[in-house]
Amino acid sequence: MLGETIILGHRGAGGEKPENTLMGFRYALELGVKAIELDIHLSLDGRMMVIHDDTVDRTTNGTGSVKEINSDELRSLDAGFGETIPFLEEVLDLYEEFNFTLFIEIKSFGCEKLLVELIKGRELYQKVVTISFNHRIVKKVKELDGKMKTACLIYGLPVNAVDIIESAKADGLSISVSTVDQALVNLCHHHDYKVAVWNVNEKEKLAHFLKMGVDYIGTDFPSKVQLD
Repeated sequence: MLGETIILGHRGAGGEKPENTLMGFRYALELGVKAIELDIHLSLDGRMMVIHDDTVDRTTNGTGSVKEINSDELRSLDAGFGETIPFLEEVLDLYEEFNFTLFIEIKSFGCEKLLVELIKGRELYQKVVTISFNHRIVKKVKELDGKMKTACLIYGLPVNAVDIIESAKADGLSISVSTVDQALVNLCHHHDYKVAVWNVNEKEKLAHFLKMGVDYIGTDFPSKVQLD
């Protein structure tokens, strides 16, 4: 094991507050969570918007594709309890109040250079981990700036996790709790790669993954799934 296990608020506190909103992020951080995860898409005018889906239909009172809507219109939508879709910069402003690790999932091409420039400008290399199911995006981020921390998102259990990590020039894996096993964790840690798992939503299941020695445990319910 590389270090202590950290609880990660998935989409902030996706099961308790509107997902991917400042309300949800602040709620999780005020509970004492030391890591949060969010998703980004580009708006029509090239802003990094914090939203999971490629459309606004499920999480707001609007309709349409994120990439076909300007940021000012996206910001006018209700993302739950009057919350707006945040700009990524607004989430980074939370570092003025809280100390945490931020996992940023890139959901679409085009964000890589903008994200790298933003993290470099704010000197947040040690606080941010870029993740994606598209491992070419992960590799591109690392090639743009070798100081960026990255991880490959995967669902299925790979034959050799190290091959995946090294092919993408990444620093670790983020994998579903339904497929991760002890052998994968041991292999990654043997090569000094970190392992995050998602999502543990029941407190009684926490012990299993703590024993496994994973580095981050994602949850939609940070008020319920906490370390003692």
